[in-house]
Order: sequence, then structure tokens, then C-alpha cells
Amino acid sequence: MTDEVLYTDLTKYYELMCSGINYQEQCEYAQRLHQLFGIGGDEYLDLACGHGPHLKYFAKYGYRATGLDANQQMLDRAAESGIDVEFSCQDMSCFSFDRPFNLITCFLYSILYAYPQRQFENTLKSVYQALKPGGVFCFDAVDKNQVANDEGFSHQLQDGDDKLLFQSRWQYSGSGERLDLHIDIAREAGEEINRWQDKHSMLAIDIPTIKHLLEALGFEVHIMERDFSKIVEWQGENGNVFFVCVKTL
Repeated sequence: MTDEVLYTDLTKYYELMCSGINYQEQCEYAQRLHQLFGIGGDEYLDLACGHGPHLKYFAKYGYRATGLDANQQMLDRAAESGIDVEFSCQDMSCFSFDRPFNLITCFLYSILYAYPQRQFENTLKSVYQALKPGGVFCFDAVDKNQVANDEGFSHQLQDGDDKLLFQSRWQYSGSGERLDLHIDIAREAGEEINRWQDKHSMLAIDIPTIKHLLEALGFEVHIMERDFSKIVEWQGENGNVFFVCVKTL
């Protein structure tokens, strides 16, 4: 067995790890929210777009789609798909474009990569500035006080003749503003096992604080249950939510 730490080149493994995610369902959900809360328009930006799975659906829906990510390798991978979208390598806490957007999304809790909190606040400001009046910002988040600190999510799949085992879990100490995301990947090739481990620092924050920060910028805030099969307002119990933020006219 060998142990390594993956620092930057998680591109292929990230795609495999996320292979079970229903990206289409997420995109259809965000599009319905845009139709419900927004005032139309087709300028779309996906923050932390990674290898671009959400972009292809919004391009199909007729949006002029742009993907932003701080990892150029991810963007290069996304560009290989041949979808008709634009890509920009920028930090989401300080990005800018020469045109405003009607819809901005940030899926898979990726907004919490804006750590520490001042980076998160800068991200919200950048989004607000990048939206047209009446534009919509959608993102999911987890309340730090409801992180389970358990074994998290795990699954396995075949990669050729090899078996890949993935595990991801959040760990929160109970104080401070750091939430750790642990990723463990094991490849079994016959009797040989290779294992990689990665840890990311993310923002530990609660739902009321996020709502307060958004409203202080001028957003009209709606909090939904993170259930992509239906649009339901948050009942105040689940720690996983989906924010819908409208830039007031």
C-alpha cells in the first residue's frame, strides 16, 4: 500500500467521485427558481464550475453560459467537452466581468470554499455587483451547527479493471470558522491498493448569519429545502439548504 496527498491534480478523480450526482436535476431546479423569482434574461454564470457539468445543461436551455473556476486544470478539462460556453479562471471572492448576469449559481456547497468569512463576504459582494437588477443568485450551504461529524458519504465504482472507493466527510470542531472536508480515495488493482487523502478548509457558518449577510447587501432572500425534486421553503430543521437571492430592482 502507498499513501500520497493529492494537492492539485484531482481532476480525473473528482469527475469519477461525482459521477453519481444528478446534475440535470440540479440545473432544472435552478432554472425553475430563476423563472419563479427572476425577471428573465439569458446571461448565466456558474461559480466554481469545475469540469463544467452544469454548464452544458444551461447552454442547452438557451442561456449564454460562462463558467468560473480558480483551477485552470478543471477549466481545461471542461473545455474538452466542446460545449459552447465561455470559461474564466478567477477567484470567486474577487471576480469581475465586462457584462452583468441574470443568473449566477454555485452548486455542491462550493461557496463554502470562500474561507475564511471575509472571503465569503467578498464573494457575496462580487456576486451582487455582477448581477443585473432583478437577477438571481442560487447556492447551497450547510449549517455548521448541524454537521454530523460522522463517516460521511461513500461509494465505489469500476474504472476499467480497477475498483475505486470514495469517501467524503465534513468535520467541524464545534468552534471557529473552519470546516474541514476530508476526501479519501482508494484504488484496488488486484492485490495492490493505492490510497490518496486530501483535506480542504471550508467555511463554518450558520444559516442565519448567511441570511443576514445577504440581506445587508440588498438581496431579497428565500431559503429552500435542499430537495431538487420540488420547490419547498425551508422548515427550519434541516441543516442543508438552498439559498435563492434576488438583487432588488
